[in-house]
Amino acid sequence: MEDILQWLASGKDYSEGVAILDRHTKNSALIRHFRCTTAKFAAAKLEYELRKLLKGRGAALDGGSLLSRPAAPVVVKQVITIPEPVAEKRSGTAVPDIIAQAKSELYELFTAISIAHRKLYELGEGNAEDVVARRRRILQERLPLIRRYERLYLLKEQYFDTGKVPEELVRLIEDKVREEPAETVPQRTEFEALPDIDLVKKQHSLKVNINKTRNRLEYQALKKLDTPNPMPESPLRSKLEARLEQLRSQYAAITRILEERK
Repeated sequence: MEDILQWLASGKDYSEGVAILDRHTKNSALIRHFRCTTAKFAAAKLEYELRKLLKGRGAALDGGSLLSRPAAPVVVKQVITIPEPVAEKRSGTAVPDIIAQAKSELYELFTAISIAHRKLYELGEGNAEDVVARRRRILQERLPLIRRYERLYLLKEQYFDTGKVPEELVRLIEDKVREEPAETVPQRTEFEALPDIDLVKKQHSLKVNINKTRNRLEYQALKKLDTPNPMPESPLRSKLEARLEQLRSQYAAITRILEERK
């Protein structure tokens, strides 16, 4: 527990505190919560959890101990860490459809945020006018993704803590389904203009998306599970069924073009 005592006495860096807690607890859900939340909102709870560990392990609590000293200010770094979503179940029972939808969107948001991070890294730290403009645009596009990810994640975790689906989570998911624009379907002529190598890449991408969409409909997950768990009738199911039909149509069109070129 010496590392906790040193942390309490040396500035309470948020990222370091999360790493320390990770070493001393097996509660992976709690660690994911801290990693996806900024210090501004979770620093106090992090300190509480670490102090609780000290108390539970019999650490000294007398008047001269480190725990009784005035709290040092929390160091807030401008670093945002987004954990990759992990599938969960409550006591072996299937999660509600709205939770499955939230987990699926969290995965998509995580992917989009990761792509933005990579673009920023590849852009470098130059101060040329075009580089600064591109960096600003990426940051502006990334910010709402991070905000929605953090909100959805906390609401999803609230369900696993209480067993009740938060009303705000239902509203967020249903509003997104209503606001999503209809997808456009590329025509065969557009595919015919592509070279073979691009067609093969597109065919592979479509196959992956077909499998993921079918799994969401049949298992409410991105991967095939041991037991089917069909998505109930809902606006999201209708949208996914339409998307699956479009993906299959595109896949068939590309397959025919490749066969004709042999």
